[in-house]
Amino acid sequence: MGNVHAEIVNFDACEFDSRAVAALNDSAEFETLLNNFKPFLKARASRMAGGRGSRDLFDELTNDAFLAFYEAVKAYNQMKGHFFPFMRNIVHMRLIDNIRKSSVNRITTIPLETDDEDGSEERRPSQINSVSVEMFKESNRRDDLATEIECYERELKEWGISMDSLAANSPKHSRLRGVCREIIDTAASDEGIMRTMRTKHYFPIKRISRLTKIHPKTIERARIFIIGSLIIHAGDYDYLKQYVIIG
Repeated sequence: MGNVHAEIVNFDACEFDSRAVAALNDSAEFETLLNNFKPFLKARASRMAGGRGSRDLFDELTNDAFLAFYEAVKAYNQMKGHFFPFMRNIVHMRLIDNIRKSSVNRITTIPLETDDEDGSEERRPSQINSVSVEMFKESNRRDDLATEIECYERELKEWGISMDSLAANSPKHSRLRGVCREIIDTAASDEGIMRTMRTKHYFPIKRISRLTKIHPKTIERARIFIIGSLIIHAGDYDYLKQYVIIG
């Protein structure tokens, strides 16, 4: 699995972006791109299958991964950031959905014997079933959050930002948090700013300053936190959005 990630990371991310756009209307390019990603997709299917079952489950998950890759190509445009994390999230969610469905189907309801009013015995469903489902859902929530963090760290790295530096540069005072909220709200709603960040990996401080009337030096001091928040805003980070101020 590590080798697969290394192989993909070594490619120019922007090259994948343009190839994914071209693949939508070019079947030959789609097949080539799919072949590039097949080791990654199979590795994801293998990891999700784990010790859960047979070769049939791996084959089913692999097919789901290929279908999700096709869905990603159909849905992708460069306003959505780099293709790789976008595609990876779609593949992950499809595989998670498959595992959820198959696991829920395998949960067995354990009946408990009780006496009814007339003395006859009847069986009622045990609460174990609902508890098991909730435990399974919570486990999946943790897995989904871990995957979001992994993708998020990759996107931060493209900006030269680590998780540690992001935490160190998060606003500590309410006044600065309010300023950051205003900057993030303004930038997130401006298509030109978001396009510049996605396609050029450039943080347009002067444009943001003009729109918000906030001094460029103030924006620069909060630059790391603002970029980190905007990445989450623009991406498929449903869990991480609960932890940052994005409006």
